[in-house]
Amino acid sequence: MGKRPYYRMLIDSFLLLKGNTRVSVIFLPLWNIPYVLFNFYLGLYMKAQGITDQQIGYLIAIGFVSGAFFSLLSGAITDYLGRKKTTFIFDLIAWPLSLLIYFFATNFWLFALASVCNNVARIVNVSSTLMMVEDANDEERKAAFTITNIIGILSGAFVPLAGVLVDRLGIIPAERILLLLAAISMTIMFIGRNYFYVETRIGREILREAQEKKQLIGFRLNLFGNTFSYLKHRPAVLVGMMLVILFNVYIPIGTINSMYFVPYLTEKLNLNEALVSLLGVVNAVIMLLVLIFLLPRLQQWLFPLLLGLVFQLFSQAFLIWSPPGKFWPVIVAIIFYSLGFGLFRPLVDTLFADITEGKERAGLYGLNNTLTSVLSALAGFYSGRFYEATPVSIYIFSFGILLLCVAALFLYAFMEKKAVLPKINLPWRKKDSFPPSRI
Repeated sequence: MGKRPYYRMLIDSFLLLKGNTRVSVIFLPLWNIPYVLFNFYLGLYMKAQGITDQQIGYLIAIGFVSGAFFSLLSGAITDYLGRKKTTFIFDLIAWPLSLLIYFFATNFWLFALASVCNNVARIVNVSSTLMMVEDANDEERKAAFTITNIIGILSGAFVPLAGVLVDRLGIIPAERILLLLAAISMTIMFIGRNYFYVETRIGREILREAQEKKQLIGFRLNLFGNTFSYLKHRPAVLVGMMLVILFNVYIPIGTINSMYFVPYLTEKLNLNEALVSLLGVVNAVIMLLVLIFLLPRLQQWLFPLLLGLVFQLFSQAFLIWSPPGKFWPVIVAIIFYSLGFGLFRPLVDTLFADITEGKERAGLYGLNNTLTSVLSALAGFYSGRFYEATPVSIYIFSFGILLLCVAALFLYAFMEKKAVLPKINLPWRKKDSFPPSRI
C-alpha cells in the first residue's frame, strides 16, 4: 500500500482527538487568525501613536514583568480554581479587554495597561495547555500539537489582508478595525469553548485537594517546593526547560512576531508597509511544507531541533546583513526563519510536554512561564535601548540567544544520553542500524 496523503493523515489525526483536546483544536482558528492580523502591525501602530523605540522596549519589559508575576501564580490559580474556570476567566481579561484598551490607546501608559492585561495570558498558557493535554495520551498530544501548529501557520497566510487594509486606510484606522474584530472573534471563541470544556481528571483531583487548603499563597509555595525538588532529581528536565525558555525569550525580539520587525523593515530597510505583509504568506507556505515533508522524516532524533536552530541562525545573519531598499535578502531571511521555526517549535513543545508529568506538570509549566517572563523582561528592557542606538543590534543579540539554545540542546542530549546527530554508516563500517532516540 502506498503512503497516505498528508491531508488524510491530518484528518485521521483530528479524528483521533477526543474531549477537551478536540474542543481546543476546533475553536483555535477564532483566536489564531485575528491574532496574526492585528499583531503584525502592532509595533508600527504604536509608533504612529508617538511611542518611541525605547518605549517599545519598556513596553516589552513591562509586559514580561507583569507576565512573571502572573506566571508565578499561574499554577496555584489553575489548581485552585480548576483548569476550565481559570481558562475562561483569564482569557477574557487577557484578550478582549486588552484589545479594547489597545483600540483606545493614544499614549505610553494606556499601551502599558494593555500590555499588563494581555500578559494575564501567562495564567491561561498553563490552564489551557493542561486542558488540551491532560486527558490525552501521547499519540493524541502529538496530533493536537501538529494540528495546532498547522492552524497557526495557515493563519499567517491572512496577513496580506491586513496589509491591504493598512495601504487603503492608513495604519491607525486599519489596526483599530483589526483589534475590534479580534476582540469580537476571541470573545465568541472563549464562550463557545467554555461551554464544551469538561474539567480534566487530574484537575478534578487537584481541585478537591486545593479547595481543602484555604490559603492560596501557602499552597503556591508548597507547589513550587515540590517543583524545585522534582527538578533537583531530574536536572535534564531543567536543561530541557531552559532550552524552551531561551527560545521563548528570542521570539519577541528577533522574529517575525516581534514588535520591532515591521518598523525595522519599513523604517530602517525602507521597504513598503503593504509589501512586507507578503512575508506572512511566505512564512506560512514554507512552514506548511516543513510540516508536510520534513518533520515526518526527521522527528526520530534531536537532530531536527538542531537543524531548526541552525536555520534560525542563518535567518538572523541575513537580517543583520540586509542592505536598505533590498527585498530579496529579507525573503531569504524569512525562508530560513520559517524552515527553522517549523522544525523547532512543534518538536520542542512536544519535548516539554513529554518530559513533564503528572501532578508536577502545572508547577513546571508555571515555573517555565515565570522564568521566561523574567528573562524576557530583561531582554525587552535592553532591546529598546539597543534598537534606538543601533537597530541591527537586536538581531545580533538574538543571534547570541540562539547560540545559547544550541548549547542547551547539546547539554540535554548529553545528560539524557540521546543522539543529536544521526549516525552515518560509512562504506567501510558495518551496516548496523543506529537505534533512533526519541525526543
